[in-house]
Amino acid sequence: MAFEEVLGQERARAQLADELAAGRLAHAYLFVGPKGVGRGSLACALFKALNCEANSGGGSPSLFGGPAPAEPAAPGAACGVCPSCRRIAQGQHEDLLILAPPHGQASAQIKVEEVREMIRTLSFPPFAGGWRLVLIRDAGQMNPTSANVLLKTLEEPPPRNLLVLTVQDPAEILPTLVSRCRRVNFTPLADELVASELGRRGVDPESARLRAALGAGSLGRALELDHQRLRATLEQLLEHIASPAGPSQDWAFAEDLVAPFKGGERLDRQGLAGLLDLLAHYYRDQAVIAAGRAQAALLPPLARGRAPEMGAALNAFNHLRQAQSQILGNASPELCLVVLLDSLRRLGA
Repeated sequence: MAFEEVLGQERARAQLADELAAGRLAHAYLFVGPKGVGRGSLACALFKALNCEANSGGGSPSLFGGPAPAEPAAPGAACGVCPSCRRIAQGQHEDLLILAPPHGQASAQIKVEEVREMIRTLSFPPFAGGWRLVLIRDAGQMNPTSANVLLKTLEEPPPRNLLVLTVQDPAEILPTLVSRCRRVNFTPLADELVASELGRRGVDPESARLRAALGAGSLGRALELDHQRLRATLEQLLEHIASPAGPSQDWAFAEDLVAPFKGGERLDRQGLAGLLDLLAHYYRDQAVIAAGRAQAALLPPLARGRAPEMGAALNAFNHLRQAQSQILGNASPELCLVVLLDSLRRLGA
């Protein structure tokens, strides 16, 4: 098992399996798609397949200790039991290099010193004698100097070194970087697939359903969601909408909502739009409840006064989707939110 361990992404898995079987792997790849949908997992699965001792013919119980690897059945497969497979599964393989900005900081960047150190490492053969993988997560957060330092290595990396850059949108990085990589597209995961995987990890069915719906096709995001925090955030949003706030109060409230997604010159527009998904699901629930289909609601009941009527709930949902589209389209997030809050208040939603 290797590629099969990656949830969904059949087309991306098939592309890499075909290239692996034909001996046509690129020296550098650009994995494009939302966060948390398996970009890093598939890169590590490819690394595992390349280094599996069952694939290379190396490895035996007497040499390496432990069970003899089974013969993989297909390109992209790995035995899972040889020393190389086990070290990769434990995140301890000496030839796996990961560069990533510090977690949770919107303004964080991959520093040029880290890129230069990685390039120095590539000047030596892989330590284990197989392949080395350099995985650059969120490559769009390299500063221009870091990106330019990487250019030459992407053009002609040393033998048996594979570089994988992950981005949500190719426009995040320099066109010269894009042109030196082979692109692999990743898509959002189906809600049913995410809910099933959450259930397999011990999440109760109701919570798994809710997290999958709010995860927007991202298993990673669904795993990070906190039930209690979601409820508190939704109640805060609804309380403000129900208040007689004016433009100045709405603007201050909007600034507070946007602040966690801002860092330096960067704005996590995807994350901010995702926050509004919570409110969109609330109005969607109110519409299906008004239609007599309460069993189809995703969110737990809230202790609120009068629920919005179906027409108001549907209009509110449409206003939210429009605001999300504008935010993702580079409009001022604070202005979009102020207009949205006023619209929702006028609707009586």
